[in-house]
Amino acid sequence: MMRTCHTRLDLNEAAQASFSEYAKRYSGAERVLFRLFAEGKRKPGEVKSWFMEKFSFTARQFNSMARAVKGKIDSVIASRDRQIEEFEERIPKLEATVEKLKPGTAKCHNKKRKLGNLRHRLDALKKDKEAGRVKMCFGSRRLFRAQFNLKANGFKDHAAWKRAWEEARSREFFVLGSKDETAGNQGCQLTPLGKGPDPLGIVHYTVKLRLPETPGILRRRNSTENYVVFHASFKRGADQIDAALASGQALSFRFQRDKKGWRMFVTTDVQGKPGIELRKGIVGVDINADHLAVTETDGSGNPFKSRDPDNPGPITHRIPLVTYGCTAEQAADRIGVAVKEVIGIAQQAGKPLAIESLDFSEKKQLLKESGARYARMLSSFSYSMIISTLEARAFDAGIPEIKVNPAYTSVIGKKKFAKRYGLSSHGAAALVIGRRALELSERLSPHSGQGTSDKPELKRHEHVWSFWSKASRRERRLHRLPGRRKTAIPAACRTAAAGTTPGSPGGIPGREPGSGV
Repeated sequence: MMRTCHTRLDLNEAAQASFSEYAKRYSGAERVLFRLFAEGKRKPGEVKSWFMEKFSFTARQFNSMARAVKGKIDSVIASRDRQIEEFEERIPKLEATVEKLKPGTAKCHNKKRKLGNLRHRLDALKKDKEAGRVKMCFGSRRLFRAQFNLKANGFKDHAAWKRAWEEARSREFFVLGSKDETAGNQGCQLTPLGKGPDPLGIVHYTVKLRLPETPGILRRRNSTENYVVFHASFKRGADQIDAALASGQALSFRFQRDKKGWRMFVTTDVQGKPGIELRKGIVGVDINADHLAVTETDGSGNPFKSRDPDNPGPITHRIPLVTYGCTAEQAADRIGVAVKEVIGIAQQAGKPLAIESLDFSEKKQLLKESGARYARMLSSFSYSMIISTLEARAFDAGIPEIKVNPAYTSVIGKKKFAKRYGLSSHGAAALVIGRRALELSERLSPHSGQGTSDKPELKRHEHVWSFWSKASRRERRLHRLPGRRKTAIPAACRTAAAGTTPGSPGGIPGREPGSGV
């Protein structure tokens, strides 16, 4: 598994000037390469010699840049295809909504404007796809458009905007590594200096970055003019870097400038720990807007019951996780704490993890069953980070993880398992995720004795998800009946949005006192 760790650099003025010059030349050459590759008429091998001679880059620097450019092109294409699918799904729903609205009202007018915008954007995306065009604005479209309204965007004059524009377009560069090169990289190399005296275990390195050659100027080989040397310290991830250096793994570097200065990202391939001895069963995890629901099962897919005579019920956990109203750093910290607890449960149980495998746009649609405001509490950033953190921590702990599609898990858990086992709706959904990973049946038996007043007719020739799809639609219709109250925002989410929860250290929003598993 690829793992990236980063640190902020403390550079002197000479090093900062070298970094800025490197980034400026790199970004200019990158845009030329992007134009050549985006047209689809040129391949890296066809332009390599010409490119190296024109920009005075080495073969390794060209390979690094070509890989970065190809990655950006692939990202733009994948994002465009995803947007087309999203718009094709949203437009029919919006059309149906407009038909139900009274003509001439403000709401109908606004919905029609939104529908027109979506149609226009979808048509433009399809034309770009058919023509094979790949569009990307280096420096961001928002900053580019700021030149047309300088004062509103905080610029004194056009020259000030131009400086900001050039800085934004030349704020990073990438150095590709290879396992057949010294220290895993020809252009940038780390040398460990050992741990510092502080108890945090910070590890220090000397970094030697090779600079691109200046066109028309000959330099002596291995001259100090060809390199910039500086120090870097890592609080986390140093053990992975040391393991990569010891085993001869490739180390790739990305240098990025922000408002505070330069940061360095180091990416390498890490080896997981030996797998734990697995017992029969699985641990299912259901991601919700304000918590993670975790349910342990036995080998037959039944919830694992506690042996405690005072609490003989099924073992299910509700781990609070509210990211609504948090900064990115606060959300990442909360997610790390919650995921650590999930991994501890799986390690203690000695069972693999079953987690969701779903695009956030689809997950948001599932959450909207509880209301649009409730769905917004889980941002795309938080959902993606929860999934990636679960994968990384499970890999580090040697716990196998199985991804399943969580479609209809909420309605299946509520209708089939919640009452039978005495589980909450979210705990039952986590149980369904675990059972789906075990490939167990989800069909509701007509002789289950659970009642069918709010369920559609069960037909044997239908796929089981077709049955649960109808059950889900009926459930939503019941929630829309007159007199029904809308789902309220959980108290934990209201507290997080208002500010710091009681008892949280350092002013960072934390858990409520006494909350736990």
